[in-house]
Amino acid sequence: MVRTLDARTSLASTGITPLNIPLPSNTPTLLGIVGLNIVNPGPLIRTQFNGTYRFSVASLSSLPSTIRLEIFRGATNTGQPIYVVSQPIFTSTNTILASFEGSDYNVPPPINGQLIYSCYATFVPASGMEQATRIGPECFNAVTYSDD
Repeated sequence: MVRTLDARTSLASTGITPLNIPLPSNTPTLLGIVGLNIVNPGPLIRTQFNGTYRFSVASLSSLPSTIRLEIFRGATNTGQPIYVVSQPIFTSTNTILASFEGSDYNVPPPINGQLIYSCYATFVPASGMEQATRIGPECFNAVTYSDD
């Protein structure tokens, strides 16, 4: 039988009012973080996560730029990401809504009882003149399950 251990949301913006926060080029930037309470898990822990982020880019060149979203198990972006998705930004649109769904399977039980996931974004410009901005919405969700 499957049991839900915890579910959390990191909501930075509903998208109603633009954030207008610069997203630096080629620098991983923390967008969302959740801490899931794991108490008496069963033998197999798994997490499902999803997120939605909207960005705008000014001074686009003729080549596509990229927004890369990376999910890490833990509060920092050190180590290997458990999930990576890249979204191209073409000259025909200067804003993108990047959404993703992923999972982490056979997760080791955390020693301190808290399982942390973090979402980082990296703007990879095609030219040095391009500038990216976080405009929202911005949300990151995670749910952890285990078998009894």
